[in-house]
Amino acid sequence: MNTSSELKDILDELSQHPIFESLDKAEMQSIADIVSRKSFKKDEKLFDTAGIPNFLFFIESGKFEVLLSNNERIELSSGQMIGEIAVINGDFRSGSANAMEDSTVIQICGTRLFKDEFVEPKVALKIVRALSKKITSYLRSKEQISTRELLEIGENDQVEYKSSLRWNIHIQKKDKNIENASLKTIAAFLNSSGGTLLIGVADDSSIVGLEADTFESNDHLLLHISTLIKDRISPLHAKYIHLSIEAIEGPPGSETQSILRVDCKAANSPAYLDTGKEEHFYIRTGPATTNLKASEIYPYIKSRFYGES
Repeated sequence: MNTSSELKDILDELSQHPIFESLDKAEMQSIADIVSRKSFKKDEKLFDTAGIPNFLFFIESGKFEVLLSNNERIELSSGQMIGEIAVINGDFRSGSANAMEDSTVIQICGTRLFKDEFVEPKVALKIVRALSKKITSYLRSKEQISTRELLEIGENDQVEYKSSLRWNIHIQKKDKNIENASLKTIAAFLNSSGGTLLIGVADDSSIVGLEADTFESNDHLLLHISTLIKDRISPLHAKYIHLSIEAIEGPPGSETQSILRVDCKAANSPAYLDTGKEEHFYIRTGPATTNLKASEIYPYIKSRFYGES
């Protein structure tokens, strides 16, 4: 049983997640009977394919590894949700999940969600619509999702924005560190479950365009980033990357701006980034790009690329 203060904390945390952000305070309070907090030790199983999918989980702290039925492994951390598909499906889970470290989740009871004695139908409908939208994005290839939709979704584990490819606005000149920032994201997408990088977009989703990078033409820009990928990551990984330049309309009255879209599929072999001094191995951890320590690289590669625990 949740204490009143604990319940308030749980509802406050959930209200920040996109699944629940459309609910007002009264509607959030109405789901109090279907939420609870639970802790898991390292290596403890959150769920597996044999279990009945009764719960949807919000990761409050820690990390979980999800093993999908196609042997793809995904790492999820605090602030992310697990179990949406199974709760909507109601019959089975498409994978298993284990705690990678001591972790805490907020569990939402899927069976009670659909019973009006616990949750008002209009509230349940709002939650289901939000879940369905998120599930749809899982089931569609990122290459099939429009750039406008990616701008509306915002940054997450498979979407990231960069204002420029090579221009440092602070020192007002070209900067290899800015190039490295984009290449880190690309390498991380290759080493994780893929994703899309949009260059010419600020963190707040506003379109800033590609003019600051001062390329003679779009062809020169595409040639430049293609060369960077082949020279600094690997020519072998270029086949997993699709580059395109798109014209995006801004607010009414503003000029149309061009942005660079970089779609990355999950690679079949490890992708290292040569920063000029040494090679680094990057992965996505939630909405962030993480540089793995030397001691972490081999276990990750063994698990991610060879399916060995």
